[in-house]
Amino acid sequence: MLPSLDAGGMEQLVILLAADATARGDSVQVASGPGAWVERVGQAGAEHIALPVTRRRDPSGAVTATARLARCIRRGRPQLIHAHNVRATLLARVGLVAARHRAVLMTTLHGLAPADYGAAGRVLRLASQVIACAPAVARSLREAGFPAGRIDVITNGAALQPAGPQRQADLRAALGLGPAPMVAGIGRLVPQKNWPAFITAASRLPGPSYVVAGEGPLREELRDMAAAAGGTVRFVGLVDDVPALVGLASCVVSTSAWEGLPLALLEALSLGAAVVATAVNGITDVVPPAAAVLVPPGDPGAIADAISRVLTDASLTARLRREARSAAAEWSPDRMLARYRQAYQAACAGEPGPA
Repeated sequence: MLPSLDAGGMEQLVILLAADATARGDSVQVASGPGAWVERVGQAGAEHIALPVTRRRDPSGAVTATARLARCIRRGRPQLIHAHNVRATLLARVGLVAARHRAVLMTTLHGLAPADYGAAGRVLRLASQVIACAPAVARSLREAGFPAGRIDVITNGAALQPAGPQRQADLRAALGLGPAPMVAGIGRLVPQKNWPAFITAASRLPGPSYVVAGEGPLREELRDMAAAAGGTVRFVGLVDDVPALVGLASCVVSTSAWEGLPLALLEALSLGAAVVATAVNGITDVVPPAAAVLVPPGDPGAIADAISRVLTDASLTARLRREARSAAAEWSPDRMLARYRQAYQAACAGEPGPA
């Protein structure tokens, strides 16, 4: 269960887990609100349960969602419900109570703004076990008072296969890229990713093409901001062929203010991208210092300087690409899926959580 199936790292993980479980003979239903990736659930071999959008200030969606979920629980009588993030955990527990069904409730926490861990921890106690997607998430949850014995860490897996010359050429033409070096940002258009810092950094370093691939509620605001800053940065929406985008990029940049674990960044590193990223916990816990140029968060000047170094220092770029590929072995999807299979088996073999 998750809030929506918009393009993102959490949604990608759910689809990977569903495909792995169905391939091994499990019966899987994915309950979520709408999103661009709903059709991928069927491609993974799972059934999709459509839930309404839920919002904090409008409880009607949550009431409808839990009623629909309770009906599905009564019909399917699952052994385990795997919720993703805080609101899904609360709705899943209410759905279980309404269905009068006992099942293990497990939650994966994909990261929160630092100030939100205290309140989140109180809701997450409704789950039998919480899996943190990265060491930084587990640490923040423990520091907020959540019991350490109920937290496990399974680092999200991320790996892509490189795109060949033709795919890169097709994407270059589709994006209208010229011969100048291209600097790419990849991610949701939300405050957490701090795209204004990317825009400001780009305005200080003219010459390259700057492209941001992703969708989100800030799209129009960011486009206006980029236009006011000189039009250097283009927001191109979702790019289906991310390996081709990374292959075209001379530098991939992450300007996040905080992270749980940035899957798009880890995927870029798995392709050997030369990366500039902010030194926030969810990145520094996983990415070795030699595999990326790390800069302070919220510092456009440092970001611009780091991009300039990557674009002009061939030896630095070669080292970054080599170290990135080496580091990526630590976050392989196969390793992650094996850990989740173990967690599911252990949870189903034990006593179910409180109904």
